[in-house]
Amino acid sequence: MSNKTLCISCCGGGALGIGPLAFMCKIEQELGKKISDVSFAYAGTSTGAIIAAGLAEGYSAHDLFDLYRSNLSKIFTKYSWYKRIQPTCPTYDNSNLIKILKNKFDGKIGSWTKPIFIPTTCMNGETGKSVEKIWDLGDKDIDKWFAILTSTAAPTYFDCVYDKDGKCYIDGGMWKNSPIDVLNAGLIKSGWSNYKILNLDTGMTTPNKDAGNKTLAGWATYLINNWIARTSYSGVYETKSIIGDENVYHASPIHDKKIDMDKVDDKTINKIIEIWENYFYDNKKEIMKFIKG
Repeated sequence: MSNKTLCISCCGGGALGIGPLAFMCKIEQELGKKISDVSFAYAGTSTGAIIAAGLAEGYSAHDLFDLYRSNLSKIFTKYSWYKRIQPTCPTYDNSNLIKILKNKFDGKIGSWTKPIFIPTTCMNGETGKSVEKIWDLGDKDIDKWFAILTSTAAPTYFDCVYDKDGKCYIDGGMWKNSPIDVLNAGLIKSGWSNYKILNLDTGMTTPNKDAGNKTLAGWATYLINNWIARTSYSGVYETKSIIGDENVYHASPIHDKKIDMDKVDDKTINKIIEIWENYFYDNKKEIMKFIKG
């Protein structure tokens, strides 16, 4: 194996998270071992937070793939119509997601032994402080499942998440959907060096043709779909400039159209898996060279 430590960053994107997991399953098949056994630090936002936390927990990509495949339809369960007619009611009930996270991620953040960074957004934090929040090993007394849940609370999709002190959290993708630079900054701050980062672009590289003037509601939709819920390449650019191009692999399949992050029908999920598996096969030599050496 390479003498450079492998670290993994995973972007947000709801049900699209099954794609990077299918991709990592192929890597595991080539390695003959769990990717969590050969990687040593993680960052993830929203669905990426579940993946990053799963790897930190010691789950294999296959474990997490099966978790997604078995539970996506349960996670994206709509509230009843009479609740959704309320203007502030989100589309999906997060109670099943909470049950899954509590079952799979027991204990406190402090029990993780590998560095992990989970962006979230605190809407009503302390006066004068940023709404940007990153859960890391310093938050040792915070429940793992709670930290993950806060990062997945996408506005209009899921409920806001409150803690016992009344602080209100929403999706980390509001400010950092692609957390590669958060991971890099956290590692540098902790004194780490000689590492490389596999960055998983959950949303993939897709066209954007939504141009022109818009109404206020139209701009809100545009910003959510094309800025908040998309992968920013600025973090990749910044990280490469700091640790070198050769130490970052940005995995991002090209697809001809966007896929909604809450589409969980079998046809769509199978298509996402196919895209990522084909991407692995098309770039297998380069990918495995990066992973191994």
